[in-house]
Amino acid sequence: MVSSVGDYIHNYCILSAAVAQALTMKSLGKEKKVLPLKGDIKISSRTYLTSHLQSLFTQVYNIMLFSSQISFVTFTLIEFLCMVNLILCHEHSSHHSDTHSCGNQYGEGCNVLKNDLTEEEMFLRGHMKPFGSHRPPDFVVEELPYMISPEDFYMNYVIKHKPVVFKGAVKYWPAYTKWTDQYLNTTYGQERFHMETKDDDKWNVPPDMELSEFLSQYNHSNRYLVDEVLPDMRKDIILPLCLRCEEMSSFFFVSYFWMSTGGTSSSIHIDTDENLLCVVHGHKSVLMVSPVYSTHLYADESRVLGVSDINPQAVDLEKFPNVMKVRYHRANVEEGDIVYIPQMWWHQVISRPERQQAVALWWKSKPVFKKPGREALPVESLDKERYSFGNVLAQYELWVQNVSDITPRIKCKDQQVFMSDYQFESDKMNVPQTQGDGGYLEEELGLKISDLNKPENKDLNPCDFDYKNQKSPCHFESCRNQEDEENTKCIRYILDYCLHYDDRGCVDQLPQLMNKLGSSQYKEIQQMQSDF
Repeated sequence: MVSSVGDYIHNYCILSAAVAQALTMKSLGKEKKVLPLKGDIKISSRTYLTSHLQSLFTQVYNIMLFSSQISFVTFTLIEFLCMVNLILCHEHSSHHSDTHSCGNQYGEGCNVLKNDLTEEEMFLRGHMKPFGSHRPPDFVVEELPYMISPEDFYMNYVIKHKPVVFKGAVKYWPAYTKWTDQYLNTTYGQERFHMETKDDDKWNVPPDMELSEFLSQYNHSNRYLVDEVLPDMRKDIILPLCLRCEEMSSFFFVSYFWMSTGGTSSSIHIDTDENLLCVVHGHKSVLMVSPVYSTHLYADESRVLGVSDINPQAVDLEKFPNVMKVRYHRANVEEGDIVYIPQMWWHQVISRPERQQAVALWWKSKPVFKKPGREALPVESLDKERYSFGNVLAQYELWVQNVSDITPRIKCKDQQVFMSDYQFESDKMNVPQTQGDGGYLEEELGLKISDLNKPENKDLNPCDFDYKNQKSPCHFESCRNQEDEENTKCIRYILDYCLHYDDRGCVDQLPQLMNKLGSSQYKEIQQMQSDF
């Protein structure tokens, strides 16, 4: 028996949704599923799939109308609200069905639908095909038609490791119109730049070349230019608004200039720094994979850690079957766009066969500390491979996601401007007219220069591990020499320490220390005697 007006409203909405699903062919399965109605009423999904819809409508109206508690006007209003709710819910569910989404954080069970691709289907789609062919992307990266503030960028994207594209932001740069081949040749022709091959062959790197020589032959060669932005070239680059905050700008690392005729494809690799890739000319497609999928990209079996040995142009799914478990984001980056690539995320950059110019801006970033009592999120394969670079990367990403909601808001003090820095006029009677009123009073307009407080200098080499823990690497002699980045004894000690302690230093330092280690060094570390 239905006992309240609220129950009537609930039941009517549930039944309306059931009818709509049947009419739109959304629920044609044969399974029996009882609808969550309130009271003594039970109607299964099989009812509205196998019986006449008219009969169901009759049941709905009988449920609603036999009670004198609901007037006709109230019933009509309820019917209208349920229809609006139904339309909104249908659009929302359709959107999520199409994008296979379940939030930005990845997981093994994430984004799995009943009708998802089978392993056989993914193999047929992806074997010996370009990376990403095995399945559609889970996400097309969010695109914003405007630039945002540093605070918005940091709090909504950087600390959450959420990729984003800013449309058209580079079109305001002087470089967008100035950097023609003729201008570059005249201005920087005698400068030498590093070269790479279009297939991103890290083992056969071509020699450096003067820019004038490169420009004379790059249209018909297998080379492309990649080197740090020359200091004089920086005057043609407008620092994106989203980076103009000392909490980020004080950690700027390096900027790179890329140039080619396109048709290039990078390896699948990670960068340990945050990255804004700014496309001056051309078009790029960027595939990004969360670090939680690192073991599925065979991160521990690469010749160089952080650079996958998988051929992104023709993925051998017989040799690398776990690639079929990888889900990814795709960003479409057109001329003048900027894309944010989170640190530690695997990514591949593909350029169309056309003139390409890009600038990459990198900066350092660290996740915040956890609050007391927050447990470490587990990595499934941790017990199987104790010393795993893939697990290190996955643990880093899980830490970032675990603390993103407690990260303090950045202040951007250098961006703060007070009313006292401007001149405001008066609207009172019996005072001299101002320019704003059409008068002749000469005024000084513009910003008053004030000395803003600068952040204090901090220790350049702080210990990121728990200093109070006497077993932490902070107190291990081999780890104290921070100039020696290849100290294998220190790395081995940290690996053993991190198996026993949940320490921020583990997720922050291990990716930095292990990235780009050679396979022989990696094996040496695994086999050496531990001092822990």
